[in-house]
Amino acid sequence: MYAIPTAAEILGVTPAALEAALERGETIATLSRSCDVDVDTMTESLVDAEVPDVEALATIAGFTSDEIAQFAAELRAYLVEFVNEGQDAADNLFDSPALVAA
Repeated sequence: MYAIPTAAEILGVTPAALEAALERGETIATLSRSCDVDVDTMTESLVDAEVPDVEALATIAGFTSDEIAQFAAELRAYLVEFVNEGQDAADNLFDSPALVAA
């Protein structure tokens, strides 16, 4: 996942420092605010870092365009939750297994 290195770069910290802050209960949103980084800008940067690779891999794997669009939307929802509430909350969004190519 590119979210940690991308967020760390934007915040001007190392990925290890960001991970340590997240383990202490901070969120990327709270850290962004404390560094005067717009949370929506941060979120879009993370989406932009993640979605194109996922879409490319899903295309290679044989998913349909509708499935790829759904997966991209789910990834966006995951990242929004990850930024605002943390990884555990984001993980809890998705109870079912990932899409499987037909």
